[in-house]
Amino acid sequence: MLRLQLSHYRMAQAIKVHGTVSAAAQSLGLTQSALSHQIAEAERRLGRKLFAKVGRRLSLTAAGEFLATSADTILVEASLAEATLMAREDTEPAELVRIGTYAYSCYRWMPEILREVQKTLPHVLFEFITDTSKTPLRSVVEGDVDLAIAAGRNTASNVHVDTLFHDELVAICLPSHPMAQLSHVEAEDFLEDPFITYSTVYEVGFEEELLWRPSGRRPVKYVRAGVTEAVVEMVKGGFGLSILSRWAVAQPLAEGGLIGVPVTNKGLPVKWSCLRRKGHQNEATLEQISRIIANWCQQNF
Repeated sequence: MLRLQLSHYRMAQAIKVHGTVSAAAQSLGLTQSALSHQIAEAERRLGRKLFAKVGRRLSLTAAGEFLATSADTILVEASLAEATLMAREDTEPAELVRIGTYAYSCYRWMPEILREVQKTLPHVLFEFITDTSKTPLRSVVEGDVDLAIAAGRNTASNVHVDTLFHDELVAICLPSHPMAQLSHVEAEDFLEDPFITYSTVYEVGFEEELLWRPSGRRPVKYVRAGVTEAVVEMVKGGFGLSILSRWAVAQPLAEGGLIGVPVTNKGLPVKWSCLRRKGHQNEATLEQISRIIANWCQQNF
């Protein structure tokens, strides 16, 4: 919580410039008594001496000098923010939409989608959340994000699940790895190598549910890399194997740096969806954004 108001920063700036209470007060349109009260109040709130009287002039202490110098930046930024908002007075107010991208961070296609969204909704601004400590579904339910792009089975009575596209999970390895020669892989093919994963949080619809548990086998050693781009680089570096959605590794597969091998002889299909909470205060806008994303995905994947 901020202890000072903008008026305190103006006070420090004015005293630095003018050097006396009377001159500073006059420049601010205040009485000397009112400015003296501001000085005392700022020192009380910060618990520090900001000014020292030297003869008829006020000298800034080290703390006062720091406050006055900071005021130069803070007041300019505040003024700029107000001017920007006032200049947009005739436009629709900006609406911030938080999108959860989580561990699948390689959204090279996201700028194209956002351009499509802003053609229809130019007032919408976006913020991307990559927290992997929760599942996407939980993040939507608890209000951490407005939209979540997620894979697997996501069901909850208070969440809309809009299908984006269908993909498959593939094992990734170096071209030199023995796995690269297989037509498909099974759970036992992952027992000897470290398994590099973006998260150890359990999510339905992925290898834990579809491969490890049904087979009763899972890798002995896990390496948590945090995001898919780190997973890809770790596999390319020869530190282990992984399983990812094919679209997420499309570029390294096309470049030949990695090999993608189907998982099981039937494959492991995965559905990508856009999640949004029912009853959200901006539900109509979120539905429109989700529909635009879905249309784009269906045309491009």
